[in-house]
Amino acid sequence: MNFKRFLKWTVIVLAALFVLFSVLPYLIPLPQLTGNRRELAYVDSVFNEVGGIELHYRQWGGISGEERNVLLVHGLGCSTFSWRYTAPFLQESGYNIVAVDLPGFGLSERKQGFNHSSETRAELLWFLLEDLDPQARWDLVGHSMGGATVTAMALQKPEMVNSITLAAGALAYFEPSLVTSLLTYPPAGRWARIIGFRVLVNEKRVTQLLASAYGRNPAPDEVEGYYRPFTVENTDAVLVDLLNTAPAPLLDRVGTLTVPVFLIWGEDDRWVPLDQGKDLARLIDGAELVVLAGEGHAPMETAADLFNEELLRFLEETQPD
Repeated sequence: MNFKRFLKWTVIVLAALFVLFSVLPYLIPLPQLTGNRRELAYVDSVFNEVGGIELHYRQWGGISGEERNVLLVHGLGCSTFSWRYTAPFLQESGYNIVAVDLPGFGLSERKQGFNHSSETRAELLWFLLEDLDPQARWDLVGHSMGGATVTAMALQKPEMVNSITLAAGALAYFEPSLVTSLLTYPPAGRWARIIGFRVLVNEKRVTQLLASAYGRNPAPDEVEGYYRPFTVENTDAVLVDLLNTAPAPLLDRVGTLTVPVFLIWGEDDRWVPLDQGKDLARLIDGAELVVLAGEGHAPMETAADLFNEELLRFLEETQPD
């Protein structure tokens, strides 16, 4: 076979593969997700449309301008369920609490094409909080991915913030990869919904991920609490939108924070290693870092008593006179 003929057949095969790649995903059904957000709601659930998207949140106590208000923001793949031990404890300690589900997570709306950047999330949460009480000041607590959100909030409106707490806060910047760039091509995004969701989101996989985050095997009720929101319609589309959203270089700006910062980390965190917490402590002037020995990525769940005591101590020390 001469070179020209070889080249011709190579082009034909590649074109056929491209057509197959582009057409086949539309012949394969998407995951059948039938979970209803309202049917999965808690007795204290509230749904509120802000900025064109419906957010779900739960509230413990009334919100007021008395500056004892705490916002709890979850991490990747999590929800208000993650704060089931922290929220009641802080309420009993005299604080007003709001725990919110970020767009696309928990019981908040899955809106396709949403920009999941920290800045966009922060703006939405300020709309929500100002709707609750425009005069209220807040202590912001963010876990993992939620740490980036509360950091962006504090940078946007420092005058409304008493303090921020980063529980294993994930602020590291990752450059977009070739794979994420390919997802802008619609058939590639549909493949991600078909394959990625089926591989990543099932009860067995959720159990494995929780075991990695907890540093122990999760109990059945813990698996159920995390898995149920994944059954909500269009959750598979969130994965694509997340990968398509450009990350924010917050590490370049954390040194400009003007509010007290508390860093609390599990010593054996496999997801956001302790070294990242130490880096933040060096970057943020006056930041306090507390390390919980033997704990993993979710100490507010696996070491709730110790986590809550340390958080309360910090909040009490930083409350305005």
